[in-house]
Parts: sequence; structure tokens; C-alpha cells
Amino acid sequence: MLNRLLFRPLLRVQAERESRTTGLATQAGKNLNRYAELVNQYETAIKNARMESYRRQEQVRSEALQKRGVVLEDARKSAEQLVQQSRASLQAQVQQAREQLSREAREMARVIASALLQRAA
Repeated sequence: MLNRLLFRPLLRVQAERESRTTGLATQAGKNLNRYAELVNQYETAIKNARMESYRRQEQVRSEALQKRGVVLEDARKSAEQLVQQSRASLQAQVQQAREQLSREAREMARVIASALLQRAA
């Protein structure tokens, strides 16, 4: 009789309490696993975003270096062309000066020869 009146209800209450406790512990374990999975997903997403950011940053740097190289090459070509034009201009001026001096020298020689011939005559 004690079994039916006391022990069975007590055992039933203990079993129910244990199932509730075990159920809550199981649910908590499941929640912890889910949260750990979410944290891993978050960390993976952060890592991927960081890697993409570094990749993009390197791409932008590479493009800037390439543009810089093009600008420097254009500037070098322009400077070289300017130097060549200046040399050509200087050579033309030197040639004109030589021709002018040659004409003046011939004229001076003619004037001197003429003066000398008039004295001798």
C-alpha cells in the first residue's frame, strides 16, 4: 500500500522532474551547438569579407601603379620629344648663324679686296 500511495507518486514526480531537467539540458546543449555554429558562420563571413577587402585593395594598388607607369612613360616621351625638338631648333639656328657668318665673311672679303684694288690702281 505504501508503494501505491507514497512511492509510486514520488517516483513519478522524480521521473517527471528528471525528464524536464534532462530535456532542458538537452535543449540548452542544442542551443549551444546552434550558437557555436552561428559564431563560426559569422567568423567565416568576417574572414571572407576581410580577404575580399585585401584583394580589392591590392587590385586598386596594382591599377594605380599601372596608371602611374603609363603617366611616367607619357611624361618621359614628351620630355624626350621636347629635347629632340630643342636640339633640332638649335641645330637650325647654328646652321643659319654659320650661313650668315659665311655671307658676311664673303661680303667683308669683297669689300676688302675692292678697297685694296682701288688703292693699287
